[in-house]
Amino acid sequence: MEKTGFKIISDSCCDLPKDYCEANDIGIVPLYVAFEDGVYKRDYLDFTYHEFYQKMLDNPGNFPKTSLPGPEDYINVFKPFVEAGGGVLCLCMTTTMSGSYNSAKAAVDALRDDFPDADIEVVDTKALTIFQGLLVKEAVRLRSMGKSLSETADIIRSIKSDGGAFFTIGDLTYLNKGGRIGGLVKLAAIGLGLKPVIYFKEGIISLAAITRSRKKSLSELAKQTAAFFAKTKAKLEDYELLVGYGLSKEDGLELKTLFVNALKKVGYDRDPELVQIGTMVGAHNGPYLMGIVFMKRYSEQ
Repeated sequence: MEKTGFKIISDSCCDLPKDYCEANDIGIVPLYVAFEDGVYKRDYLDFTYHEFYQKMLDNPGNFPKTSLPGPEDYINVFKPFVEAGGGVLCLCMTTTMSGSYNSAKAAVDALRDDFPDADIEVVDTKALTIFQGLLVKEAVRLRSMGKSLSETADIIRSIKSDGGAFFTIGDLTYLNKGGRIGGLVKLAAIGLGLKPVIYFKEGIISLAAITRSRKKSLSELAKQTAAFFAKTKAKLEDYELLVGYGLSKEDGLELKTLFVNALKKVGYDRDPELVQIGTMVGAHNGPYLMGIVFMKRYSEQ
């Protein structure tokens, strides 16, 4: 029978708090970010999210640069567990927006030169930020249920498409600068000065709606997510829900209230958790990124 004890590792794009990671035996491989000084610092370790967003506010027009972890970064985290004969499950941010997964796979290949029987599974979550964090949390839950490393990896691969995210941003300059929006969003939101609501699923972003103000974009964000559940007639108790904010917790609380009310209008009663969106996604979207994330939990029934 396959043993069930294994280490869960993620790149820092998962945006999980340090205390949660420490309490649940999660290893983090930091990504890197630099401002105008060109000095790259480690996400998760060298600064807080508040410090990062405040620096964005203090340096308008100075766009942060991000860098993925290299194979050596992953090797340094994987190796102690491999040497001890333990298994490793590594969950990486979507390959559509980063090469973090490729670095992890290269690390596995390098380690297997010396440890040919190394039990390591690397999963492309097709997710980012708090959505990726939900998948990491689900892996923790599966491990606590007694699922093996391979079983947990297979389940995460199967459920990563059972969720998505709606989000909006205060300033599209960052997203446009990074080349991460298509022509339709660019024309509608930048050319006309409107605010988009964007849908993210399986590593792909698409335009869900266009609004004329920040306040209306938050309202539409809540309505769009509630409409998803109304349309699919999903059982809300089967889903994890998060409301995410960048710099402003007050905006996050406003969005949470709008979302709770929108859910009630379509027959659902739920109080989602409010969490902060971290550095990697914030760097490419600006300090006023807001989002609602949902993911269907694994069930054996």
